[in-house]
Amino acid sequence: MEKKTLHKTGGLCPTCLKELPAEVYADGDGVVWMTRTCPEHGQLDNRVWPDAEHYMWLRSEAFPKTRPQNTEPARDACPFGCGTCARHERRGTLLEIEVTRNCNLHCPVCFASAENGEDDPSLDEVRAMYQVIADAVGTDGAVQLTGGEPTTRKDLVDIIYMGRMMGFWGIEVNTNGLVISSVPGYLEDLVAHGLTGVYLSFDGLTGDVYEATCGRDILDVKLRAIERCREAGIQVVLSVAVVAGLNDGQLGDLLRFAMENSDVVCGLALQPAFTSGRFDAKRAWQYTAGDVINDLVSQSDGLLELKDVWPLGCSHPLCDTGVFLVKDPDGPESAGHPSGFYPATRRMTMQEYAEGYSPDSPQGSVFLDILSKKGVDVKTGVSVIVMNYMDAVSMDTERLRDCSMMVTVPDGRAIPFCSYHLTNSAGERIYPPWCK
Repeated sequence: MEKKTLHKTGGLCPTCLKELPAEVYADGDGVVWMTRTCPEHGQLDNRVWPDAEHYMWLRSEAFPKTRPQNTEPARDACPFGCGTCARHERRGTLLEIEVTRNCNLHCPVCFASAENGEDDPSLDEVRAMYQVIADAVGTDGAVQLTGGEPTTRKDLVDIIYMGRMMGFWGIEVNTNGLVISSVPGYLEDLVAHGLTGVYLSFDGLTGDVYEATCGRDILDVKLRAIERCREAGIQVVLSVAVVAGLNDGQLGDLLRFAMENSDVVCGLALQPAFTSGRFDAKRAWQYTAGDVINDLVSQSDGLLELKDVWPLGCSHPLCDTGVFLVKDPDGPESAGHPSGFYPATRRMTMQEYAEGYSPDSPQGSVFLDILSKKGVDVKTGVSVIVMNYMDAVSMDTERLRDCSMMVTVPDGRAIPFCSYHLTNSAGERIYPPWCK
């Protein structure tokens, strides 16, 4: 088979999770693959990106890195010994606190444990995790409360208030929306105690999508949750787990829905579902972030082109890409598109982008922060990001060491997101939640 080596990196054996030398190459069709061979478990090639030229362009646009403070000595090979270790190359800008493993849904595509009967971390343990973030990056970073389903905790309002009293200005809840949509006054209470954003799982605009991802049709719940956010005056990001053959054909519809509701929907986060513990082929085909970008562009009715989606700078350029859609105050004719929106990348150069970039901006705020400084009205704009998570098959340890999305644990460590959730092919974790 014809192939062209693009670069060297590190990969994992999905069975034993040993770090192995890996080669990233393009095949004769220009598709990007990564190959490595475990002495015990053999060779595995996995599909990385649909187009080598696009892959290398993104990779070439990496921004300078701000290294983390308060690191620990590197005690083991990647992905073991995270904490954050001295080998890590970028500090966190989006930090998660996993406040529960309990959930009121059991979604087959969810990477979280989502089990019932697990003990939640105490408020003292949550305070310790807030302190990890404060010590690592200060209180200016974004904090996301996640799980499981955070709204299963009766004291979620106290957790939010605690974070605000510790000085954190941005606190977001990652939720399925069931409680928000059904309990009068609940969301208002969270907002009154300091909640600044809702990160709502929202996988599509038809009921069959939720039957597949959640086990039942809850589209009406999702739409009510968005309306509740509108009534409470709080912004919502729609988080989409993109599954090939299920909702990959709805990316354009989701984009249009976000723009039509941009008074409350501030962001659309597209995340290819990753498949830890679910591979069974020597050559693992995977629906990648590159496929998401291509499908989004092709379904955007001409609003987007491939190179409108830029690396976000806050992480590895193949981990986080995106674009900010600005609503032109002068309407569709000025915007150059019937939607009335235009991609910010059409009206700035990459040099202007790099010069305006702030290393403190988390994933969804990179463009917004730059545009705000330029005097552009961003209140009804929509941030679109593509988040390229890694599992045991797709893990690239070069990218892992560049991660800026961390999960905090009470013993003082901040663990890269893809390490924290990593399982081997048998579904076994290497980082038990909260170190219990």
